[in-house]
Amino acid sequence: MSSLITCPFNFNDFKKIWNSGGLNEDIDVVGELVKNNPLLHETLLMQGHAMAVMDITTMTYPLLLGDVEKVCGWSTEFFYQTGVNGLLEKFLPEDLLGLGEISKQLSTYLPTLRVEQVKDFKAIYDYRIYREDGSTTRICQESTALKTNADGHIIYFMIYVSDITHFKREGKQHMHLMGGDTNLLAAIDNASGTIRPLTQLSKRELEIARLMGMGHTSEQIAEKLFITTNTVNTHRQNMLRKLELMDTTELMNFIKIYRLL
Repeated sequence: MSSLITCPFNFNDFKKIWNSGGLNEDIDVVGELVKNNPLLHETLLMQGHAMAVMDITTMTYPLLLGDVEKVCGWSTEFFYQTGVNGLLEKFLPEDLLGLGEISKQLSTYLPTLRVEQVKDFKAIYDYRIYREDGSTTRICQESTALKTNADGHIIYFMIYVSDITHFKREGKQHMHLMGGDTNLLAAIDNASGTIRPLTQLSKRELEIARLMGMGHTSEQIAEKLFITTNTVNTHRQNMLRKLELMDTTELMNFIKIYRLL
């Protein structure tokens, strides 16, 4: 069932959700990340992707790597100077409203994680921002916990961002939270201002999707799994229905972007 997003986005509320607002001088995690991954920046540049370390307590980016300007449309220096607030100011209004709901879902999901689950936590969601030239880009952001404090709260996120403008239709944002006892997959309809959970794919459906991603035809998949071609096609249609997608290409892009496999 869909629920209506009613609260306008507020940066102060956003900071409260993340328990941010203090000062944090412990940036050893940044030095360790760079030292242990000397070719990370060059690899990201070659891929046309970017990565950031986000300090939750100060809402800043102590480290930015990769092709930030190509992905986001703004220079690395801009984000070093303005931090998270600078990014949020570039959001399209409806996507900013969606981000507020995503943050609330995160604040509900994170406390359910046991200590040993935090290292496996992953949050993937998308949003549109204005680039410096006035055009818009749809960004996929994948966040993982990089460091926690003595109380077990995440204080550093490692964030991986990529441009998915040409791989996703307009009108919806999606969110996938993973690592706990259950995963949460949801769609935000920007036109109606509603959020609704999506049904997770079954093990059999994921198995078929994996083989589809490897380029196998329905007939080949049926032979490998000892099922009929009709059953394969039925599972394909069920996946499209569950995720509210139009065709197989969109399905495979969605599965890859939100790491359903």
